[in-house]
Amino acid sequence: MSHYLVPFSVLEQTIQAGQCADSPEVLYHYLSLTEEYAERLNITDAALLHQRVFNVLLDTVCDTNIAPHWRQTCLDKVYLPLSHLKRLIVTYQDARTYFKMEHNLRILSHYFISSFEQQGQH
Repeated sequence: MSHYLVPFSVLEQTIQAGQCADSPEVLYHYLSLTEEYAERLNITDAALLHQRVFNVLLDTVCDTNIAPHWRQTCLDKVYLPLSHLKRLIVTYQDARTYFKMEHNLRILSHYFISSFEQQGQH
């Protein structure tokens, strides 16, 4: 994959729209770019960035208009920003935010994993 300078938000839109469903390298590039950006930020901004990436991936997983294999790919990677976020917990509020996100992921992924399995049976 050639590495053109693509704005971060354009990568997010491409991922959320499932426009690169047959090119998981786009998702991997997005995730590595996130890590590069986060290393340059203070803890608060890095946490916000990881929350943003988590939400992009989770929103994609929950969008039933997107190809199931792309949604599954995003589900497989949604734990990455969450694990980065866990390492940035400093305050009680940070912990609350993290556990709420983890809880939402557990509930939504359980629901959508069963929908992936049902689609595979048809």
